[in-house]
Amino acid sequence: MRLSRRRRAIGGAAAAVVLALTMAACGDDTSDGAAGDSFDIAFIPGVANDAYYGSVACGIKAVADKSGSTVDVQAPKSFSPTDQIPILQAVIAKKPDVIIIAPTDSKALYAPLKQATSQGIKVVLVDTTLEDPSLAEAEVSSDNVEAGRVAAEKMAELLGGRPGSVLTVNLSAGVTTTDDREKGFAEGIKAAPGVTYLGQQFSNNSVQTAASIVSATLSANADLVGIFSTAAFNTEGAVAALKSANAADRVTIVGFNANPPGVKQIEDGTVAAQVVLKPYDEGVAAAEQAVNALTGKPVTKQISTGALVATKDNLQTPEVQKYLYSFDCPAS
Repeated sequence: MRLSRRRRAIGGAAAAVVLALTMAACGDDTSDGAAGDSFDIAFIPGVANDAYYGSVACGIKAVADKSGSTVDVQAPKSFSPTDQIPILQAVIAKKPDVIIIAPTDSKALYAPLKQATSQGIKVVLVDTTLEDPSLAEAEVSSDNVEAGRVAAEKMAELLGGRPGSVLTVNLSAGVTTTDDREKGFAEGIKAAPGVTYLGQQFSNNSVQTAASIVSATLSANADLVGIFSTAAFNTEGAVAALKSANAADRVTIVGFNANPPGVKQIEDGTVAAQVVLKPYDEGVAAAEQAVNALTGKPVTKQISTGALVATKDNLQTPEVQKYLYSFDCPAS
């Protein structure tokens, strides 16, 4: 997930409209695609109004266009199974050929997705996964453990040997992507000289809770030098807390957000670095495996995409610009 990532809640109907317009913006030209079977593809992101999932949707649409397939995007208003499951159930009732979904909980989404497969609907997991993913044709995700290690390496580099404590502010337990990011970061940061790792605390998807966590940690640990944020909610809260405590100049933040607000945080210097995943590549791979499953072609069960780190120094390079998250799809 990202998860990552500023997620503004919007109503379910509005979310559907916004994301439907997003898909239209991706283009509908199928003239350069190979002719083939067309399918009804449903995409259920982790949350509405998140450019990360906009990039995933663009990748799905790029593959769908080649066969004249349709893509229907239905997104929950918040990153939670409470909001996502009713949308999934409504999508199942429409009986699409395949559902590509970013599960918001590794356990709670299993039963409704099992209901989908029992009705002959193929399922492909993208971005996040399930504790038991055996019902899915394929899982496509970033290697979030490795991305967490990349974040730890960047944090150590930015600290430059300065001793002190480092905290992870995570979302909520049970989100596979952010759990893996913390796991990789914890493994990597323990090797950094002079660093005391304070472990993780959970914001439960709340900017205000993230800010409170950072404020309390500052009070209890005068030597706090770094904060690793696994998602945009947490980064926003951390930035606010450091600003309020006049500690922004002595505490380094490494985040996980290449959405427009995350890019701005790099530009204005409130965040030193953002780990950038490759959601467009995830969407392409997920749709390709979905089509393979529907046409009887070989399916790759697990696919991992990579990550890079954006800083003020490399933000404008083509390599980084290519993967910044956006609702605007690349020209086909």
